[in-house]
Amino acid sequence: MERGKRREGVTRIGLYNVLFRISVAPLSFIFTFLVARYLSNPPYGTTYFATWQTLYVFTVGYFTIPADLFSLITSRYSAEKKDVGGIVIVNLLSGALSGIIFALLVPYYVSLTKLDIPLYFYSAISLIVLTYLLKVTNAIAQGRTPKIVGISAVVFQALRLIFGLFFMFVLNLSILAVILAYDIGYIAQILFNIFFIRANLKLDFNIAKAAVRKSLVYIANYLQYILEASIVWIALGITNSDIVVAYFESAIIVSNIQIWTQASYTGLMAKLAEDKDPSLIPVSIKLYSIIGSLFLTLIYLDGYGLLFKLRPDYIQAIFALYVLTFSNYLRGLYGIFYQAITMADPTLSPNSQNEFKGYVFSLTRNNLVFSLVGLGASSLLIYLFSSYPSYIVAMLMTIGLLINSLVMLFTSFKLSSRIYKFSFPLKEFLIPLLLSFISLPISMRFKPITFLQMIEYSIIWIIVFSSFNVILNPYGKQLFTLIIREFKQRYYK
Repeated sequence: MERGKRREGVTRIGLYNVLFRISVAPLSFIFTFLVARYLSNPPYGTTYFATWQTLYVFTVGYFTIPADLFSLITSRYSAEKKDVGGIVIVNLLSGALSGIIFALLVPYYVSLTKLDIPLYFYSAISLIVLTYLLKVTNAIAQGRTPKIVGISAVVFQALRLIFGLFFMFVLNLSILAVILAYDIGYIAQILFNIFFIRANLKLDFNIAKAAVRKSLVYIANYLQYILEASIVWIALGITNSDIVVAYFESAIIVSNIQIWTQASYTGLMAKLAEDKDPSLIPVSIKLYSIIGSLFLTLIYLDGYGLLFKLRPDYIQAIFALYVLTFSNYLRGLYGIFYQAITMADPTLSPNSQNEFKGYVFSLTRNNLVFSLVGLGASSLLIYLFSSYPSYIVAMLMTIGLLINSLVMLFTSFKLSSRIYKFSFPLKEFLIPLLLSFISLPISMRFKPITFLQMIEYSIIWIIVFSSFNVILNPYGKQLFTLIIREFKQRYYK
C-alpha cells in the first residue's frame, strides 16, 4: 500500500506542476513573443535580438554552470533532510565571483557582437547572481517540497511579463528592459521559494563543503553543455551571419516549451529519498511519455504559427524546430534516469569517498566524450554547406544536439536499469510517442498561423490524443481515472 501511495504521489506532484506550467504558458509565450518582436523590429533589429540571445546564453548558460553543478546534489541532501543553509551561502558567493569574472570579460564579449553597448553586458551581471540563488532554492524545493516548484514558476512568469511590458513599451529600455524584467521575476520566485520551503536551512558548512566536493562529479555534464552552446559561435565564425543565429535561436525559443514537461517528474527525488523503490521510475516514464508526447505534438502542430508570430521570416526555422523539440523530448526522458542515478550513487553521500569512481561521474564522463562526436558532426556539416540558405545551416546546427541526446538517453537508461533493475514500460511509452509522430505530417500539411487556428488545432488534437491514450494505453486509462477521482474529491465532497 505504501508503494502505491508513493507512486500516486509522484503522479500527483507531476500533474500539479505540469498544470501550473500549462497555466502560465500563455504568459511565457506572450513575453517571449513580445521580446522577439520588440528587439527584432524597428527602431532596433535582428542585431539587437541576436545580441540579447547571445547575452542570455553567456550569462545564464556559461557563467551559471557552478549553480547547475550544485542543483542535483542539493536536491538529494534536501530530500534526505540535511542542513542545506550553508549551500545557499556558497551559491551566493559563487554567483558574486562569476559576476566579477564576467565583468572583466565584458570588453571581449562586446567585441564579438555588432552592438557596441557595454551597458547591456554589465547590467546582465544581475542575471548571473540571481540565477545562482534561484537554482539553489529551486533545488531545495524539489527535494523537500516539490509541489511549490510549479507555483513559484507562476509567480516568475506573471511578474516578468507585467514588468517587461512596462520597461519595454513605457520606458523603452531596449535590452535593458528584458534584463530588468527577468531580475524582478527571479527575485520574486526566490523569495517565494524561501518562504514556503519545508527544508532545514540551518547553516552547516560541513554539508556545504561536501556539496561543493560532490558537485564536481557533475562538471563533465556541464562541460558538455558548454561544448553544445559553442555551436552558435562555430556557426557564426563559419558563416559570419546573424541571420543563421537568429533562425537557430528562434527555434530554440519555441522548442524550449518542451522542457516544461520535465515538471512531470519533479517529485521523483523526494519519493526516492523515502525508499529506493524501483517502480517509481517506470511510473515517471509513463507519465512523462504522455505529457511529453502531447507537448511534442502541440509544438509540431503550432510551431509554424509560433515562429511566424515571433517574426514572419522565422518560419524558415521550422525544420530546426522539429529536430530541437524532439531532442528536448529525449533529454526530458534522460532526466528521469539521471535523477534516479543521483539518488542511488553511494559515493555522493557527505561522508563518502571516491566520488569520481561513482555512477554519476562515469555517466557524465562518457556523455562528454560522445558529445564531441555530435559537435564535430554539426560543425562539419555547417562548414560543408555554409553557402546554403540560412535555414538549412540552422537545421544542420541541431543535428549534433540530437545525436548527443540519443547517446545520453541510451547510456543513462543502461546504467539506471542495472542499478534499480526495473522493467521499461515499452507499450505505455511507445503509444503516446507514436501518436505524436502521426501529427508531424499533419502539421506539415496544415500550417495554422492565427492564434484562433492554433487553439482550434490544439483542442482537436488534445481530444484525439487523450481519447486514444485512454483506449489503447493502460496507464492512460489509470491516469484518467485518477484525475476524475481527484476532481470529484475536491469539488463534489
